[in-house]
Amino acid sequence: MIRERIVTDIELEKALDWLRDNAKEMGDAKAETIRASHMVKVVRALEMKKHNDKSVAHQEREALASETYRKALERDAVAAGEYEKMRALREAAALKIEAWRSEQANYRAMKI
Repeated sequence: MIRERIVTDIELEKALDWLRDNAKEMGDAKAETIRASHMVKVVRALEMKKHNDKSVAHQEREALASETYRKALERDAVAAGEYEKMRALREAAALKIEAWRSEQANYRAMKI
């Protein structure tokens, strides 16, 4: 009885290539996530500063209601989503490699 392989050599090669070829893009995605997250705080402070003559509660309300703040939040969410997508793809590639390794170990054990 011939059993299909869980992970072919071609799939293994593709997974290894993906990990190598996307390392920089993954780092860039993480950097953008950090930048976007910090920019939300900067935008909030700048928007509050526009209403410096009002109470802190009023400043905060105006900042949170501003279009600039909404755009900063959207950028943060997009950056986080892109990074999580990259992490999931990296994990999938790593799991594929691990499945191949297990399959190879089982194959070697059956030959003995």
